[in-house]
Amino acid sequence: MRTKPIRTTVVSALACLAGILELASVWAKPAMSGQPIGHVTPQRLLGAPTEPGEWFTGGRDYQQSYYSPLDQINKHNVKQLGFAWSYDIASSSRLEATPIVVDGVMFTSGNKGMVYALDARTGAERWVFDPHIDLAAMRLTCCGPVNRGVAVWRGSVYVGSLDGYLYALSADTGVVLWKVDTIVDRSRAYTITGAPYIAKGLVVIGNGGADLDARGYITAYEVKTGKLAWRFFIVPGDPKKDFEHAELLGAVKTWDPNSLWEVGGGGTAWDAMAYDPKLNLLYVGTGNAIPFPRKLRSPAGGDNLFLSSILALNPDTGRLIWYYQTVPGENWDYTATQKMILAELKIDGRARQVIMQAPKNGFFYVLDRKTGELLSARPYVYVNWASHVDLKTGRPVETGQGDYSEGPKLVFPSTHGGHNWHPMAYNLKTGLVYIPAIEMAEVFGMRAEPFSYTKQRGNSGVIHFPPSLRAQGRLAEITKHWPSLEALSAGQPDYRPRTFLRAWDPVRQRLVWEVETTDDSGLGSFATSGVMTTAGGLVFQGRNNMRELDKGMGRMAIFDADSGAQLYSIDVGETVHAAPMSYEVDRKQYLAFMEGGRSGGRIVALKLGGGVVPKSREVEGGSMDSLEPPISSFGTPAQIARGAQLFQRNCEICHADASRAPDLTKMSKQTHREFLDIVLGGIRAEKGMGSFKGVLSEEDVQAIHAYLTATAARAPRHQLGS
Repeated sequence: MRTKPIRTTVVSALACLAGILELASVWAKPAMSGQPIGHVTPQRLLGAPTEPGEWFTGGRDYQQSYYSPLDQINKHNVKQLGFAWSYDIASSSRLEATPIVVDGVMFTSGNKGMVYALDARTGAERWVFDPHIDLAAMRLTCCGPVNRGVAVWRGSVYVGSLDGYLYALSADTGVVLWKVDTIVDRSRAYTITGAPYIAKGLVVIGNGGADLDARGYITAYEVKTGKLAWRFFIVPGDPKKDFEHAELLGAVKTWDPNSLWEVGGGGTAWDAMAYDPKLNLLYVGTGNAIPFPRKLRSPAGGDNLFLSSILALNPDTGRLIWYYQTVPGENWDYTATQKMILAELKIDGRARQVIMQAPKNGFFYVLDRKTGELLSARPYVYVNWASHVDLKTGRPVETGQGDYSEGPKLVFPSTHGGHNWHPMAYNLKTGLVYIPAIEMAEVFGMRAEPFSYTKQRGNSGVIHFPPSLRAQGRLAEITKHWPSLEALSAGQPDYRPRTFLRAWDPVRQRLVWEVETTDDSGLGSFATSGVMTTAGGLVFQGRNNMRELDKGMGRMAIFDADSGAQLYSIDVGETVHAAPMSYEVDRKQYLAFMEGGRSGGRIVALKLGGGVVPKSREVEGGSMDSLEPPISSFGTPAQIARGAQLFQRNCEICHADASRAPDLTKMSKQTHREFLDIVLGGIRAEKGMGSFKGVLSEEDVQAIHAYLTATAARAPRHQLGS
């Protein structure tokens, strides 16, 4: 056996030792400074500009700007960006969290409320937390087993699990410090998919489920003990019962006393929050109504507070300081749960502390964040349900085009909104907000059959769909007596889905530049991604082209923050839905993001001088265009018709949207064979598909299966979208 010369061996050993010591110094940085791992404090958040290499919250700072002050990666060298490291995650759904990095340690969440702590320099695993939820017991969630991130505070990591528990974990070890049940009524379809938020020594969490039968609320717990501090209900509930707090006495006056209280009302706070430590105000965005139609939900009318609103609360008491409702009498799933950004803008020659939001309804809002005064509101996408927002009253002026109570209407934006949950970003140097925007319409119409409430099921009470789907499957039968698509779209712009990255001037309330990012398969609204921007003059956004993804390709696109010119695009191999982030370790700037959901997932980090991003999986099969139905259609016309009704009530909320769950008209032979075991046996619970046993009978499931095979047999095999 040949041996290396002694000199080479010693040098190699010394080099190895030096590398180990360097790594150890990075690993031990928080401990060496006398602080615990994950030591985020009010002082550090307020001083975030002085620590540009850290990413303290989901949006980096307390302003939730999604802006990095780092500029090592810039317009001149961005093409040198390449692979640094990756960490694989078992996932069968989208990964929607933006990682947090504090003192060289990365914390992020995965599906169901999994948490991962990694060495931000190498991607080496420190610990993993699994909440071990019983997915088989969860029959329906909205929308999939996703999770949008963690909060890190004074050595602890906080995460909500899909089944509604809030956990405090040791940032050092991942050990559970405490666990609380956040759900007030487990007979309803409550979940947690959003990230917790820290405000004044409290950890605040909201819940999802407004598309089903939830009544929205937010809850605050003491960060050290998990002790309940306060709870704020967003909609009042049945006035025949006692109200939980004084604000509901005023809110109930904006509802019909004979509203459909049993359905819950909606208004869930499932994502956006921000906290201003200087003003000591917690801002919470609230969700849509359930049922959707105002005529059905609250027949006598009313604004229906506090649906689709921005709430400013005193975190010490949970009491309301001010509110602004973006959509009085919400009617179209126009949530105000989109990320909010705190900023200081010079408006009419005066410095104003503002809060900015681009909610689903299509208007970009700038409010005084101390008082709630509306400063401006202009459409950032095409809007036809309202002509404008009256700055004196703060109310949108409806056109009637959105009133589908007496007949179907084509409405812009769709239920996907002009902007969905994907974070927008604000660049302090350019003064621009970068919005992942969606231009898309839907047809809305009342159902012919009387509304009936079903526990833990979709209770929207409305028919709504993209116009291109009008002629397909059960929609063709249900809408055969409706006006033609030509009549519904008369006088309206192109209704086909398109997506854009738009740079918006929040002071002048105008579009500065835009880049169309529409997926060439026509599924653009399902393929958008969150945005991050940097002091290096760059804007980063994932590019999810469905045709490319079928070939194992996904892209991270980089744009010039001033002009919108695309500077570079990197094949990262999978879908990127959440916003990326940037951090610095050892004087090196990294870009990191979560990707995946089609065939597993991972965290990817890039750096200057890095290599080609390796594929996370082998690309299987060929083009989707070549697929044929794996089994023949079966079932009687009556069975297929019943299956269509059952699918609408139980399955459509997830499976009608390609971004939420698989298209069941394209099931594999194995899925067809296992269909009964999947739906009733819960054999795919780990992938987010819980058992429907007790809700559906075996006969019901066979009817749904028959409907799906009949639909697949009629579908064109060479079209992914219009």
